[in-house]
Amino acid sequence: MNRTLVAGAFVLLWSCGFVGVAWGTADTAPAGLLAWRYVITAGLLLSVVTVLGSRISRRDLGRQCVLGLTAHVMFLGGLFAAAAAGVDAGTAALVCSAQPLLVAAAGAVFWGDRLAPRQWSGVALGLGAVALCVGGVGDLGPAMALPMISLLGLTCSALLERRWAPRVHLVTALTVQVCTAAIVFVTVAVLTTGIAIEPTARLAGSLAWLVVPAGLGGYGAYILALRKLGATRTSMLLYLTPPVSAIWAWAMLGDRIGAPQVIAMGLGIVAVLLTADSGSGGRPVADSPTSPGVVPDAPGVVPGGDTPRPDRPRPPAHTHAGGGAAPGRLP
Repeated sequence: MNRTLVAGAFVLLWSCGFVGVAWGTADTAPAGLLAWRYVITAGLLLSVVTVLGSRISRRDLGRQCVLGLTAHVMFLGGLFAAAAAGVDAGTAALVCSAQPLLVAAAGAVFWGDRLAPRQWSGVALGLGAVALCVGGVGDLGPAMALPMISLLGLTCSALLERRWAPRVHLVTALTVQVCTAAIVFVTVAVLTTGIAIEPTARLAGSLAWLVVPAGLGGYGAYILALRKLGATRTSMLLYLTPPVSAIWAWAMLGDRIGAPQVIAMGLGIVAVLLTADSGSGGRPVADSPTSPGVVPDAPGVVPGGDTPRPDRPRPPAHTHAGGGAAPGRLP
């Protein structure tokens, strides 16, 4: 599959979760919304896997469960908890926008990746673009540990995907991850606000959006991008998600797009271009895809994940709605 298409699908789908969260949190508590999102997604994926007759080894099953805990539970759980604790969306987005920097640094330490000076400048420029888009950092406090958990979760998922280079079918991998997360989120909802919800047309639309484009699409695209593009390149694409989330919110919710979002998108594009391979021979300056040519096309699944919009706080929804907002915004 063309790498440009994979990158574009990932950015678009990972950024769209904010819309679903903005719709859904008006009718139900964030914990209940998150639980039902994963229950429905798990049911759909299990039905597809049953038809495909996919198999998975015990080792791969365990590894995909770990990835479900890091990429879904730690990432989204931390962001939802941070929003509930009063951490504003912009601050959470800025914390999570350090993910590309951590991934690049880990690649240099553990895999001997060499990033040229212009690539490091791209990493720094992307961080600045996110800061501009979300408007800076709000008040700091103990609750800042929560977006830090999200940052570590998404970083670990990218690095473990690279380390393990799983050859598991994309749909099977996503099914295991989502089922793992569903168990955790349902348990948390039952123990806190409860899982009961009041069915409304608005809530139904929210769940449909969170399950299909943001959930199946966003996280499917995230896994595909990690395998096709590598952890470092995929992480750099997260710099484009805050301004793209703003565009989603403008198109679907009528929110205003300001000059900071437009400038941030331009800077984010420049940052991604700066970190692209130089095309020179020798050792690659960024990590290679974890398993080139191994990922089979997933029937019926569009690559992608979600993230909420970075520049304006919402009710304890989240700050990357799914996989929807900034590098680290609630999907």
